[in-house]
Amino acid sequence: MKTFVACGLSLLIGLPAIAQSGVEEIVATASRAESPRPGTYLRKTGDFILLRVAVSNDTREEAGRKQEIYETLRGALASARRDGSIELSVIDDELVIPLKVDSATVVLTPGSRPDSSATAISVKTRIPAKGADGQALISKLKDFVAAIKPVGRTQLDPDGAVDISIVGPEQYRAEIVKRFAADTKDVTAALGPEYRVVVRGIDRPVEWSRLGLLDLALYVPYAYDVLPSNITSYFSVPSDL
Repeated sequence: MKTFVACGLSLLIGLPAIAQSGVEEIVATASRAESPRPGTYLRKTGDFILLRVAVSNDTREEAGRKQEIYETLRGALASARRDGSIELSVIDDELVIPLKVDSATVVLTPGSRPDSSATAISVKTRIPAKGADGQALISKLKDFVAAIKPVGRTQLDPDGAVDISIVGPEQYRAEIVKRFAADTKDVTAALGPEYRVVVRGIDRPVEWSRLGLLDLALYVPYAYDVLPSNITSYFSVPSDL
């Protein structure tokens, strides 16, 4: 709850231009955690489900470890191409990047044991628009990993995090804002002409949080203050001050 000093009001709802952010694929682990989720949001099934796979190798020579990991990943890419419904990626911060077997994309780090190297990839598949079975999709990804033939002393551990991703979340801004506007209209109608609302934050970028295994809540982190209609101006003071 906000504490505010009021001396008037006008109903302020700023609707920004709808901007497209391109076709970046963004992974959503649990939440971006930048802002609390507001009461109005768009629930959407993710575009892809991803299974993180730990890749390690303990061949004595570093060059040998790198070669065996690279050969294993090349074999995995070939299997994915044959399958047609599986893709391999790496996650850089929150971006999902197609896997390429090179030193820029596959970053090898020291493993958990001496003379070992490790990296991580994600195996992903598209989530059907209707009738998606999350557990069946995870089993499909694990079965794919289990069928990969590791080269040398390479090991694949498919027991990592399960992520979902969304392509171009900013494309949903218009629908999110429409839901927000409808909610504001309902609030003002319920309160009657004695009250108005002042909106803040509707111009901020789209954010998201995880809803269950396959769904996301997409939202703009708005907030609004409810004031008597005879107020013509005001400023809000955070309650923790």
